[in-house]
Amino acid sequence: MKRIKSRRQMAAGIIALVLALLCFAVLLLAGYQARFLAAGVLALAWSAISFSLAFSQKGAAEEIAAQADERDIYLAIKSGHTALRILTYTLWGGCLGSLVLYGCLGLPVLLHAAITLCAVQVLLFFITLGANLYWEKRG
Repeated sequence: MKRIKSRRQMAAGIIALVLALLCFAVLLLAGYQARFLAAGVLALAWSAISFSLAFSQKGAAEEIAAQADERDIYLAIKSGHTALRILTYTLWGGCLGSLVLYGCLGLPVLLHAAITLCAVQVLLFFITLGANLYWEKRG
């Protein structure tokens, strides 16, 4: 039995296979539509390539992690933290800007945009919290 060398490619293959199966199920249940057939075939091809790569070669993340020194790890952490901070401030600014414009103009689409940006920021918080808890226990 072959050993999985790239978990990321394996996960991508499973997701693509599920998408392909969903496309083919919709194709069978809703009747023939070329878009579902094309999407299913493309997802199936993507799945086959991902499965092939999962068993044949290490992923880029695994290769880099094996060769990284302390400075590389520090720079990756620092750049990730900076990107997360920029994204958080951008979401917060967009949310507040949409709320101010909604107050001035009264357009409902601006309230929808503000709610969406706020929801994305809350989701980002929970994802960051979950990742932090994961790495606190594993790292």
